[in-house]
Amino acid sequence: MTVAENPFPIRHVGRMVAASLATLMMLLAQSPAMAADSWLGAGVLAGGKGYVQTPMGQVHYRDVGPRDAKVPILLVHQAWMWMIEYAQIQNELAKLGYRSIAVDTPGYGLSDPAPGQPTIGDLAENLTPVLDGLKIKTVIIVGHHTGSLIAASFAAHHPDRVTAIILHGNPYFTPAESAAALAQPDYDRTPKPDGSNFSQFFTYDVPGDPHPPTPENLRSRDWMLLSMYLMGPDIGHWAVYHYDMTADAKAIRAPTLILTDAHDGIHYMDERLAKLRPDFKYEVFSNYTGIQMMNEPARWAQMVGEYVAPFEK
Repeated sequence: MTVAENPFPIRHVGRMVAASLATLMMLLAQSPAMAADSWLGAGVLAGGKGYVQTPMGQVHYRDVGPRDAKVPILLVHQAWMWMIEYAQIQNELAKLGYRSIAVDTPGYGLSDPAPGQPTIGDLAENLTPVLDGLKIKTVIIVGHHTGSLIAASFAAHHPDRVTAIILHGNPYFTPAESAAALAQPDYDRTPKPDGSNFSQFFTYDVPGDPHPPTPENLRSRDWMLLSMYLMGPDIGHWAVYHYDMTADAKAIRAPTLILTDAHDGIHYMDERLAKLRPDFKYEVFSNYTGIQMMNEPARWAQMVGEYVAPFEK
């Protein structure tokens, strides 16, 4: 049969294939395996994403919530993570009527790699062009772990741009603790034939973590594992171990809330910061580890909302 005699021209074949694929996808969606799949992936980051050009390259951000919010909440993630740490939290904050902006710090998430090895101060200063690009003058700045140090440094050096601060889990190292941390071997993320490069991190037993393997905790561990492979060199922890928080913590003038988790490995450092600044408000968020904020996004958003509400009036 010649092409001219073919009763099913190519365009018709394409339509048939498309229809067949649509039917197949419908059947798969109705199958028990597909129905049981609750993994949302990056879909939890729907809406509000964009880039701002900075001296450290393009910085990726997600800006969601009401546009008429008086003071936006700027969210800075920990090292190993990216804005995914705040994805569900941002959605919960938006429900409560708060505008929030999560950023991927340089070298993490979908932001450009940082040129060289930045310090905590460098990463903090790079928030200025981000806010300028978004035409935002003042923020309530929130940081977690590495992000907490970045937030503290930004607040200390730009008091006119910070209305209030929330520091959740502060790696407030002494010089001796920093030296010990730097002496530890680097993590090896090199892909291995048996996939053990993934499993060794996923099954890592967090010291003192009493949390059961709930679906929420398993999802959070998955995101941490994926985040470790999304980032380039771990510039964040290097910056942490070469930063002394003392001077910046003393310089902070904005109202500040310290949040902590009782079984976080750096919980005692939060207590150290609270002793340095007894005027800071101090609250225990959970009896688990630092990942608990991802497990309970609604409760975390509610706690943050209650603290920032007076600054939104």
